Amino acid sequence: MGLHILVLAGGSGTRLWPLSRRSTPKHLLPLARGGETLLRATLDRVMGLGDSVRIVTAADQVESCRAALAGLSLTDQAYIAEPLARGTGPAIGLAVGLIAREDPNALIASVHADHRVSDAAAYRAAVLASAGWAKATDGLATVGLVPVAPVTGFGYIELGEARPPSLWTAPEGSPPQAAAAAALLPAFASAGFTEKPSAEVAQAYVRGGRHLWNLGLFAWTARRFLDELSVADPEVSSLLDRAVDARIRGDEEEVTRLYGGQRSQAVEPLVLERTPRLTVVEATFGWSDLGSWTDVHDARVAEGDVDGDGNVVEGTVFVTSAHGCTVVARSGRIVAVAGIDGVVVVDTPEAVLVVPALQSQLLKEVVEQLRAAGRDEVL
Repeated sequence: MGLHILVLAGGSGTRLWPLSRRSTPKHLLPLARGGETLLRATLDRVMGLGDSVRIVTAADQVESCRAALAGLSLTDQAYIAEPLARGTGPAIGLAVGLIAREDPNALIASVHADHRVSDAAAYRAAVLASAGWAKATDGLATVGLVPVAPVTGFGYIELGEARPPSLWTAPEGSPPQAAAAAALLPAFASAGFTEKPSAEVAQAYVRGGRHLWNLGLFAWTARRFLDELSVADPEVSSLLDRAVDARIRGDEEEVTRLYGGQRSQAVEPLVLERTPRLTVVEATFGWSDLGSWTDVHDARVAEGDVDGDGNVVEGTVFVTSAHGCTVVARSGRIVAVAGIDGVVVVDTPEAVLVVPALQSQLLKEVVEQLRAAGRDEVL
């Protein structure tokens, strides 16, 4: 029962506009430590954990992902193309279905390609721990991160009864050092999900110590996931099974028709929130989903990539009498910021963004206005 890792590399690229676009979504941007793309940094973390790595991405992003991963030993079969955007539920279902045709008992871990992680070893141990619990319990498993703040924009998982550590089983062929660290991570039965709680509820969760952030890192056997999907939503299960058949015989037109015949949905409400067989691994490592320019700033500050006034800068930038700013110059022009605090400035050849960091949520409205105006060339 070898371990196969799915790297979810989708997304439309709007939350970090104007740097991110449909053609260059967040996972293809050099936002990882050292200037690597987030996708390449993710592959570097998970390569060698299992028998194979598969990149699940939009059909029109396959070639961009290949370019970002040039130099790695990846075959054509390593790329699983989603014909249309339908969310993580159908995307994972399609990928698991394809792997199941090769090996119904394959052990699978699913991770995101657009997260920034500061402790690769702890991350690897957590992924292995979740896979080991999925194997040991013949169930599903997830990694939850101990929250460091009452963030209202994240999902939370409540911890139930503790799992006996002696039950954990290392996936076959696991790297010894990572497996040893994985065996030490505590695990619990899941007592339920809460998506984006109020500030008061999030504060209670952090104080109570029984809730973890949902990172979207999951594990299961192919057979167990498909069984759970069939019970949770027989219609989606049937559509995906037929789409897998069509892809195997090379009928991509039929794949698109079948895949498009379902609504977009995340894997959590589709499967994870419905199953009674979910184990939660408790982990601690530096992490950010980089969901806003404020998150980019905070992640780089946490890793010391900041000047003496708390400014994060990239490119030809001059800052004076300014504090706590994020300034990214990608146009080739000189960008100067003076006498202002807490502002985000992003300069690209096609567009410039200026917004107070505490109001970075307004970016969603900007993107909607551009879309309504038909300015697709900058989206």
